[in-house]
Parts: sequence; structure tokens; C-alpha cells
Amino acid sequence: MNKMSTPETLVAAADGIEPAALRHLSAYLHDSHIGYDQGRRLTSDRFLRIEFAELAEKRERMAQEVDALLRQKGEAPRKGGSTLGAAHRVFLDLKGSLFGQGRARVLREVVRGEAALEDAFDEALDAEQLPAEARQLLQRQHRQVRATRDRYAAMLDEGESTDLVPAASTGSGLIARFNRLTQPVIANPILSAVAVTAVSVLTARLLRGSMRRY
Repeated sequence: MNKMSTPETLVAAADGIEPAALRHLSAYLHDSHIGYDQGRRLTSDRFLRIEFAELAEKRERMAQEVDALLRQKGEAPRKGGSTLGAAHRVFLDLKGSLFGQGRARVLREVVRGEAALEDAFDEALDAEQLPAEARQLLQRQHRQVRATRDRYAAMLDEGESTDLVPAASTGSGLIARFNRLTQPVIANPILSAVAVTAVSVLTARLLRGSMRRY
């Protein structure tokens, strides 16, 4: 078990913490756990079901660690969750209507929710008297949330880029095959510039050769 998760370490880390920010963070982590747990039950997307099950488990552990800090301050974690977290949970609920709008819509909501959770961590980490052990715990959790947001943002960007592929790139005809071959070059500004330069140089050489023959 990670040393940061042991009750003895969390007892020492609790001194000097501002409870209000931790209460908000705890509530959001619990809501995030519930939202992802509901999401894994609602989605028919096997990839998202596996992803949400893993995220729900991680958020539950993170919430328990923050709750331990709160209890050492004599504060009881809020069972009802936060308003912000509840909004995140609704987006993942709505009787599954979100999941009927495609994977990109779900990914976009995950990115939004993770960004909001990052803000809650920033608020908790802003405490001037935050003990070193508690700061390390929250920073570790913060990095995990940021990594999740970045990963899902990258998946979203990749999916949207795929959606922008021209219809002429589909099919088995000669034009479609040519478009598929040139798509990586067109999509990359650097490769496009290199290709344009190469074509310009080749064209100039061909023109000079033609002029010499005349």
C-alpha cells in the first residue's frame, strides 16, 4: 500500500488544513466516483465501460484518503456531494441519453468534469499552512486527475480529427486511395510545406529543361 494512504500518515498530515476546501474536494470526488460508476452501467461501449469502472475505483480511493484528512480535523465528510459534482453526475446519468449521442459527447463531458475537479484541487492546494504530507497527497491526486483529463482530451481530439476526413477518402476507387495516401501530409502543416516546396523545385527544373530544348 502506498505510504501516503496509511491512516498514521494522514493523521500527521491533517494538522493545519483548511476544512472548507477539503469538504468541497471530498464531495466532488465522491460525486465523481458515483458518476463514473453510473456511467459504466449505462454505456454499451465496451471501451468506456472498462475505463469508467477503473476511474470509479480510483475516485473512491481518492475520496477515502481526503475523508481521512477531514476526520482528523473533526470534520464529517458531506454525504450529499457538491452542486458542481452533482451536475457532473447528471451528465453521466439522464437515463443513458448522453450515451446515445456518440463517444465524442461522452469524452467531452469527461474532459469538462476533470477540468472542474482540477479547480477543486487548486483551491485545496492554495492553503498557505498546508502540511508537507497533506500537500504531497493532494499533489499526487491532482497529477492523476490532470493525466486523466489530458488523456481524454487527446482521445477527443483524435476522434474529431478522424471525423474531419473528407468523404472522398472513403471507398476503394483510385481517387479515394490517393486521398488516403495524401491525408497524413495534408493534415500536417510541416509536411505540407515540405511537399509544396519540393513540388515547386521540381516544377522549376522541368520548366528550365523545356526552355533549353527550345
